[in-house]
Amino acid sequence: MKTIATRNRQNGFTLLEVLVAFVLFALSFAVVMQILTSSVRNTGRSQEYTQAALWAQSVMAEVGLAEPLETGTASGSFNEKYSYSLSISEYDMSIGEGSLVSETIPVDLYLVAVEIYWGESSNPASARFSTLKALNGNLR
Repeated sequence: MKTIATRNRQNGFTLLEVLVAFVLFALSFAVVMQILTSSVRNTGRSQEYTQAALWAQSVMAEVGLAEPLETGTASGSFNEKYSYSLSISEYDMSIGEGSLVSETIPVDLYLVAVEIYWGESSNPASARFSTLKALNGNLR
């Protein structure tokens, strides 16, 4: 009778295979966590810019209604996080030398620019918004 020598093999994973699988899992998990962290940060930043745009729209809507449409600057704050600076200047409608645009249009245009500030002093943020407002030239 022949005896066949069989090697005793264990069913399962070797320590090296387990370590490689664990390293791959850890790297994949780190990448996913970084993507999620970046997504949360971008969502917060987007919310802050949206809030800044709403505050700027509010300030620009008051110019000419609650506030007179005159050249000058102003500043203020909405709450402890958001503040603003407002600048109103006359808008030059002349396109070139000898232009008759300002003579043919019976309105005066004003550039209304609002800059909204927020954030901590170590990490400040700001956004600038501007629009043109018209005032009847005969009302001056």
